[in-house]
Amino acid sequence: MLSDEMKKHLVLFLEDDHAAQDTTSTFTPEMTDARAVIKANEPATLAGVEEALFLFAHLGLTVVAKKNDGDVVHPGNILLEATGSNRAILSIERTVLNVLGRMSGVATLCRHAQQMAGKNTEIALTRKTIPGFNLFDKKAAEIAGIWPHRLHLEDAVLIKENHLRFFASAADAVLAAHKSPSVKTGGPNGPKIIEIEVQTLDELKSAVTQKPDLVLLDNFSLPKAETAVKWCRSNAPDVQIELSGGIRLSNLAAFAVLQPDYISLGLLTKEARTVDFSLDFI
Repeated sequence: MLSDEMKKHLVLFLEDDHAAQDTTSTFTPEMTDARAVIKANEPATLAGVEEALFLFAHLGLTVVAKKNDGDVVHPGNILLEATGSNRAILSIERTVLNVLGRMSGVATLCRHAQQMAGKNTEIALTRKTIPGFNLFDKKAAEIAGIWPHRLHLEDAVLIKENHLRFFASAADAVLAAHKSPSVKTGGPNGPKIIEIEVQTLDELKSAVTQKPDLVLLDNFSLPKAETAVKWCRSNAPDVQIELSGGIRLSNLAAFAVLQPDYISLGLLTKEARTVDFSLDFI
């Protein structure tokens, strides 16, 4: 379901491309009942269909989805069919393909990572998203079946290394979060989750004394992560564990063997490749 915020962003994407002032389309012979299809040129997990439907409809075009978000598509598969003014279709083509390609690229990489991690650990996104496209990157992750993490800074507490510089200890930082009125009040789902990033076993031991909801083991080597996960499971079983930093697809399976609750990967957005889709008139 597209939120009002997402719809506003999509309209801004069109305005950014000056779709309403497409110079080339102004002298292209007009056809009011043109028909065009978007097809896949490579395998992918599809994401962005709902966004594409909105963009086409926003310019008064009739559009029908042939595939759904989350579907695995293959070269030659038809994803959508649009009917209406050829000039409108031409002016919106690149914006639609950019959104579909980016979201599907993120979703494809996210699903691949989750399959590598197995069933006992959930893959999570980070906030290393493209400015202005954050909501769509996060939605693509959800479509792929992984945890999008925070949508906005206000959604949860994540005490990171730079926050910790202003506290005497990790325990003090978590305690301050528990006492914060904005955390206690929370939102419609109750108090906000408190997560803290730790970089050593000592910081972990300090943090869990104040009962955060999650601890994020940042840049722990595989042996150190194994030690920390075992210690936390034995001494703070109610605290969930997230691993992040230094984890790539090449070593993801090895870290997943430790069975943390989550593994978050910045590469899922930083290194996502835009999927190759094309639009053709028929």
